[in-house]
Amino acid sequence: MDTTENSNDFDLERVLTCFKRCTSASADGSLVMRDYIDAFRELCRFFELTGRLFGFVARDLQGKINVMEHHLNSKKAHHYSTIQDMVAFETATCLTDHKHNNKIPNGCRTLLRLHRSFQFILQFMHELSLSEDESSVAAIAGDVYRETLARHHPWVIQKMAALALYALPCRKDLIDIMCRQPHDQVLKLLGEVVEAGQPIYSATDELYEQANLLNLP
Repeated sequence: MDTTENSNDFDLERVLTCFKRCTSASADGSLVMRDYIDAFRELCRFFELTGRLFGFVARDLQGKINVMEHHLNSKKAHHYSTIQDMVAFETATCLTDHKHNNKIPNGCRTLLRLHRSFQFILQFMHELSLSEDESSVAAIAGDVYRETLARHHPWVIQKMAALALYALPCRKDLIDIMCRQPHDQVLKLLGEVVEAGQPIYSATDELYEQANLLNLP
């Protein structure tokens, strides 16, 4: 497995903290955008640490994160404080009717791509937590990919993903190589991250469905 020099750098505790803040930091229970993006920035690190293996995934996620950072730092940042604020603003101003606005993709379309990746990540972590140390991560990730992200990817990307999966090690080696926390703590954190992340995914999915945004091009 080809990893970068900074192995053991993926921090599941940070992801968990961001997920918890995402749902609790807002007085009305809205999903706080900054915490959502901070969680994804750490999740992106996981893919970066695999080096060439999932480099194309990391680059795609990082690009989407950068777009959302642009909106969060723009003059209209107050419209992007929460995911609910963003959807209300962009649908009311018809920004979701256009792929680009001033050469910057709209937030709803960009977040939808992260949302789809989120489904893969949560399901992958769930299956990983239920597996054995010697279980094939390639088999787990392959099954989850086909059930989630594959239906949104063109054939070329699906083939790249299939080739990348072959290089994944067993569960124990993946955890020991990639994660900052000790092995037993990672196994506990995996379940906690999924438990904290699932309500965020479900609330976002429901919000997008109500606004008819789940199939934005």
